[in-house]
Amino acid sequence: MPRALDWLAVARNCFTDTLGTLRRGLLTSVFALVVGMERVWHLDEMEDVGFALLTGGRRCPSRHSIGGWRRHLAWYEVDAFCRRTAPWHLIEGQDVLCSYDEHTIPRWTRKFHLQKGYVTTRNKYMRCEKLFYTFDVLGGRYLAVRATPGNGSLGPLAVPLVRQTLACGRPDYLHGLFDAAAGQADAGVRALCDLVEQEHPRLDVTLRACRYPHRVRAWKALDSGLFVPHQEPGPYVGAPPKEVRLAETPTVLKDESPEQAVRTIVCREVVRGPKKDRWHPLFTTSLGEVDEVLGLFRLRQYHEQAYRVGVYDESLDSVPCGYDKQSANPKRPRWQRGPLQMIGWLVALVYNAVADFAQALEGDFAGCQVRTLRRTFFNRPGQLYATPEALIVCLDPFAGQEALVPVIDAFNAAGHRLPWLDNRRLVMSLTPRQQQRAGP
Repeated sequence: MPRALDWLAVARNCFTDTLGTLRRGLLTSVFALVVGMERVWHLDEMEDVGFALLTGGRRCPSRHSIGGWRRHLAWYEVDAFCRRTAPWHLIEGQDVLCSYDEHTIPRWTRKFHLQKGYVTTRNKYMRCEKLFYTFDVLGGRYLAVRATPGNGSLGPLAVPLVRQTLACGRPDYLHGLFDAAAGQADAGVRALCDLVEQEHPRLDVTLRACRYPHRVRAWKALDSGLFVPHQEPGPYVGAPPKEVRLAETPTVLKDESPEQAVRTIVCREVVRGPKKDRWHPLFTTSLGEVDEVLGLFRLRQYHEQAYRVGVYDESLDSVPCGYDKQSANPKRPRWQRGPLQMIGWLVALVYNAVADFAQALEGDFAGCQVRTLRRTFFNRPGQLYATPEALIVCLDPFAGQEALVPVIDAFNAAGHRLPWLDNRRLVMSLTPRQQQRAGP
């Protein structure tokens, strides 16, 4: 609740609110992600008084007003909101490991001719839209977002996203991690390397190299003596260790001289049986040991895990469309990134806020996913008591409620008030659990 009120205060300075729907639209979009409402039209079935009070009114909002507010968000106002709510202070003056990656949202429309992009879950090119996120791997928090049509690519955006992190976050040192989409063209790899030379020693980048046939043949032709074997844990407890062989070699990019060769770490994963070994090459500007660079790049999996949580726990793939469904020509529909980027960024902000909430709980809850915390703490029955001065929320007793004590104490001490409820103070409380009697 405190974070949502802060975002609402920022939004009042960014959005024009001629119809007076900003407060209801923003709070409903935020708390729908918290309680797990997957689609905006599910508001027609919502009859919870607590949800109504959370979203800025005394009755549950209508899907028509909320959907209308979302559809008419201007891209420049959304950009201003994203800039002012981005948590760049988390990495200021730190040694940072950031991941830059795209999340593709498939669109199933046949009426509108949208730009196509590659959807990994479907393994084909199809109509889609994309969100490009900046993710702090070590801190586990989203830092920025940018929306594009389906034909957008990480290659042209890689350098601007890194520059944004350096300028806004002001870290002491930044190591950027990129998937193979950033290195599809050698020009994109060279642009990142040139940026590293400009920002040295503040910046390093590591990106997965595309496995083009001519380069794979060259990597496979390397002398076997260059590969150093490493033992890694198996995929499950009790599994035999996995053998990985690492080698370092220079790779000359297209139309460049050998003096400009890029440091390449070739990871050969030995597969037992009739299957072929797997090759995972990395381009890097880091001077660290090959196993250290590989270990850092594997931490990018936390970013992929955050996408998984966003899709299954926060309905990331249900964000509003970026194309205008009222376009006169369906073959060339108008496109604005305001609604798509706004809700995509709210998904990231809620992810960050829930992670902070998990760390503040008493016990070992840090790292729990949104759905786990929602089931354990958020979607809980209780009683509401309204007095002339306060709104008291008394949760029914449940197992594990003691973990909420430090969070509730800090919340009540802050003295938060609800402007839409005659400025009443919001007070949280727990119902003591009955002690089990010993003996018969």
